[in-house]
Amino acid sequence: MILLFDLLWGLGFVVIWAPAAIVIAALYQAMPEQMEPLALAALAPIAYLIALMVTIMTISVSRILLPQPKEGSSRVFRDGHFFVFLLHWGLESALPRPFLTHVQLLTTLRTLYFRGLGAKLGWSSHISPGATVSGAALLEMGHLSYLGEATHVATHLSQGDKVLLARVRFGDHTNIGAHSHIGPGCSFGEAVRVGALTDIAPSCIIEDEVELGARCQIGMGVTIGRGSQLEPRSFVPSWTVIPAGEVWGGDPATKLRDVSDGEGAARRRRRRKS
Repeated sequence: MILLFDLLWGLGFVVIWAPAAIVIAALYQAMPEQMEPLALAALAPIAYLIALMVTIMTISVSRILLPQPKEGSSRVFRDGHFFVFLLHWGLESALPRPFLTHVQLLTTLRTLYFRGLGAKLGWSSHISPGATVSGAALLEMGHLSYLGEATHVATHLSQGDKVLLARVRFGDHTNIGAHSHIGPGCSFGEAVRVGALTDIAPSCIIEDEVELGARCQIGMGVTIGRGSQLEPRSFVPSWTVIPAGEVWGGDPATKLRDVSDGEGAARRRRRRKS
């Protein structure tokens, strides 16, 4: 089974890159034979950009032709949904680094790439260069939402002989700090701020205008109510419910105080300016 998987991955890699190779070969054949070597060298970056664009188009068309992944649990190598997940994972692996990094450095290409993989995001959504998304077909990002440098968003989770697929949603004006990790099934409201190096386990619900400090650890199934705050370096155990309008902190996190009216007003002013 593993050997068959390797063969299928190799075949898919050839299919994805073949159109780009054909386009570049045709471009090379169309060049005049007397072209100066310096001019030929100057065309190399353009040819590279064309190869990336054609590859993104090929990936997008291939994704449309494939069955779409569905949320839920599937058995490894025994369930049809797992093989659908595997095919989409293969599409994402067709652009290894540094190619993916170069795509992400160009805003238009970056957006086209993730939208081509099935992610629901607008032109104002921003995925920083170096950020990774595992399972982009189950990603949703709202207006002016932002994923920081080296952030990792996963929409699937291995559970022994099963794989769990669950959508991740980011509301409008949500900002995820650098080097954070977001697990599958998480849902973020509007104007959420997540500090750098924060780890959020699967199936968490973060409501509107929540602020999480840097280096926080959020356990599985945690719910944080509207307008609440979490102090930096706090640990929230799994299945904890933080009510709206409270400030928590510590390890494990406990309530410290209520959010003051002044803090809420300042947050709303920052949101209007963004």
